[in-house]
Amino acid sequence: MGFLVPAFLAGLAALGIPLLMHLRDRNEETPMRFPSLMFLVRLPIRTSDRRRVTDWPLLLLRALAVAVLVLAFSRPFFGKAAESSSAGRVRTVVLLLDRSMSMGYAGTWEAARDSARAVLSSLGADDQVSVVLFDEEAELAQAWTNDKAVARTIVDATTPVARGTRFGAALRVARSALIGAPPGAPEFVIVTDLQRSGLAGVAGLELPKGLPLRVVQVAAETRPNTSLRAVEARRIVDGQRVLLQVLARAVTRDLPAPRSARFTLRLAGRDVGTRTATLQPNGELAVVFDAIPAPATAVEGEVAVDADALAGDDRFHFALPADDGIAVQLVVPDDLQKDETLYLERALGIGRAPAVRVERRRPGTLDAATLDRSGAVIFWDVTPPTGAAAARFTQWIEAGGGAIVLAGPRLGARRIADLAGVAALAGSADRRAGGGAMLGEVREEHPVFSPFRAAQAALTAPRFQRYARLEPAVGSDVLARFDDGAPAVIERVQGEGRVILLAVAFDARESDLPLQPAFLPLTRRLALHASGHESTPLARTTGESWAPRRVRREPVVAAPDGTLIRPEGTGAGAALLLQQVGVYAAYAGRVDGAPRERAAVNVAPGESDLVVASPADLLLGVGESADSTLQGLTAPTSIELESRQRVWRWLIVLAALLLLGESVIASQGWRGRARRATLVSPERSPG
Repeated sequence: MGFLVPAFLAGLAALGIPLLMHLRDRNEETPMRFPSLMFLVRLPIRTSDRRRVTDWPLLLLRALAVAVLVLAFSRPFFGKAAESSSAGRVRTVVLLLDRSMSMGYAGTWEAARDSARAVLSSLGADDQVSVVLFDEEAELAQAWTNDKAVARTIVDATTPVARGTRFGAALRVARSALIGAPPGAPEFVIVTDLQRSGLAGVAGLELPKGLPLRVVQVAAETRPNTSLRAVEARRIVDGQRVLLQVLARAVTRDLPAPRSARFTLRLAGRDVGTRTATLQPNGELAVVFDAIPAPATAVEGEVAVDADALAGDDRFHFALPADDGIAVQLVVPDDLQKDETLYLERALGIGRAPAVRVERRRPGTLDAATLDRSGAVIFWDVTPPTGAAAARFTQWIEAGGGAIVLAGPRLGARRIADLAGVAALAGSADRRAGGGAMLGEVREEHPVFSPFRAAQAALTAPRFQRYARLEPAVGSDVLARFDDGAPAVIERVQGEGRVILLAVAFDARESDLPLQPAFLPLTRRLALHASGHESTPLARTTGESWAPRRVRREPVVAAPDGTLIRPEGTGAGAALLLQQVGVYAAYAGRVDGAPRERAAVNVAPGESDLVVASPADLLLGVGESADSTLQGLTAPTSIELESRQRVWRWLIVLAALLLLGESVIASQGWRGRARRATLVSPERSPG
């Protein structure tokens, strides 16, 4: 407990006044004239002792009233107050300014700037301010300063950027700024359009207890908008031609009425298609452009719609990869029977994006040039290279190549201690007597089997009459087993490449797998996974990480604004953070010629959702910090505590009640009464 004006406690000395009044209390007698006293009897009357207090309850009541009045004037308060001084209670304001793409909506940014300037103008000369700019990320643009002109310069120089909104990142940076804040009353002021989509990630954040957070909302409740959310492009075969079909998806929100809009498709900077469509006030519209001849090489493209109040989401960039296909070497034994590999070659030859080209070879013909232009090698019932060729083959695997070994009846008839470093081969198992084996345990999360998660029966339908007995080597991973627990598919990762060993061959002699519906997708997934091919997304979003895997040596990336970036990391693991909207181009060594790989970047679709949240929603799930470095930052001063509690008002009321009670009790007049005495008449003398 403390006192705002402790000097008034000296008034407690007034407690002596009631005591003196009680000690000096006398019953004044009114003299009466009487003709003679001779006929009166002298009676001794004993009154109260006037040198001691005879009315303790009344004295205590009066003393208590005086004490309560003194306390009321001393302005008491409860709790521990922060140290106050002339300079210690200045305002320390963290100004958080939203610069995400949605702030570029017509009229919003001008309102935000004006509000930010108003916040700065409201600060006193000694008040401190720091500025945090945020979008998907947040940065401390200005450390603590009492120079408001510096902060105002930052506000004037800031413009919206093509990125999303994350309030969680902004509040975390602002909280970090408090650690170095000067003594004062901290406060957060957020100038934003308060998009609901930006609230993700706020839950779980902790802020100092009692920290004032003021939201300056600068956006209207309803903002009509049309945005391009996605683009799909696929190559289709029309006779001898390969065409490109592009579909764009547009989303509208809160349009006052349906409107007609023109959509434009551009490839490599040229307009190649247009469409006009009617947009409804709310909903999604798919716009399909006429098919055009598919480019043979990788190109960048763009779909645009007529601009509206938020121009940042009226364009969608995409990067179309080249349809160059994957070369797969099929190594077959010398005694290969006719049509033995028919099912495998037909299965790999079907499909595009990418196309798989199969080249048949004899054992011992894999040279370095062949391996360098190949994505994968399939060994059909033969062993991988041995001797000097094995070193070159292992080097190619570790650099990112892939191998698939199909252990058919030829290999199953042998015992091999080390087959490609993946497993040992211990003969074969004959299951013809029981109708054939089936797959029992499959790693569904593996890229080879993940497409079958929703159709697991497709993997258990094939029956295997005979298969090779495999014993996995240390470090190998069993991807699938037969129903008797024997390994069916084993993978071993070597460097950036991999070797996959299967206990069967893909023909109809030992199993009916080639006749099952799962054969085609399973064969294709095996080839793509072994070659390290990953489906290239047409577009990515800001904030994602991108590793140009096709550039394995000294990658250099040209950003959309022309900036050259050397990704961190080595080889295929080099990655960079995508922060700009547009197309990134990756080169090997230096920027020269056609880029090896492209990545198109757009703002996350959620940024186009302009639904506004309430300020209370911003703090949903936000807790109070237990960090000792932040405790005490928001402790109020004695003035603030006293003004909040106003205990003096209750003390005045209590004093009034005490004085009222004193008046009632004192009016009864029982104090100082004389004691009763019995009057005894003296006996008269006889005669």
